[in-house]
Amino acid sequence: MQKHLMIAINWYGPYKTVKAARDSAKEFYGEGLYFAIGRCKGEKRRSMQYIGIGNDIQTRLKDDHHKLRLVQSSVEIWLGEIATANPSGRRYKATKPTLDYAEWLHAFYLPMQLNEKKTRRAPDRSVTVMNKWYSCEDWNTPENRPFPGWPDLIDYPHDDCSKARIVWFDGKMKESDSQPRTRQSPTIGAVA
Repeated sequence: MQKHLMIAINWYGPYKTVKAARDSAKEFYGEGLYFAIGRCKGEKRRSMQYIGIGNDIQTRLKDDHHKLRLVQSSVEIWLGEIATANPSGRRYKATKPTLDYAEWLHAFYLPMQLNEKKTRRAPDRSVTVMNKWYSCEDWNTPENRPFPGWPDLIDYPHDDCSKARIVWFDGKMKESDSQPRTRQSPTIGAVA
């Protein structure tokens, strides 16, 4: 049985353009995650749109990115850096487990409009992701999270009858079963 994997992510942003995020990634980041918030064509409200990973994220942040180019207004890009060590032992994929599972939990449990991969089934092991945000202007923690539906913690225990716990440290908590989400699901940010 695999041990529970704990992943802490430090998110830096918001970057108002893909180019600004790419320039920062060139200077400060290697491997990591990127998270897009904004509106796609025809949408009236901002929402969480896409999460992606890269071994060199600046190479993924292109103006013609297959998903990021669909986020057309009110764009915010957040860059994520894994702050915890990878599990020891043999790796069976080129992507590091901390990156892979961090993306998987966000894509599966959050209403990411543009993610298609990692949305059909829950992760294959117990994993917890903790998010922490920092302003790219002054490197301090912002007073509010970047988007109301983006939780502080996603905890998936992966036992037979368990549900994931999605937690906002302001007192809100939601339990979610491990069924695939539907594209028509309401945004978590709308939950009171």
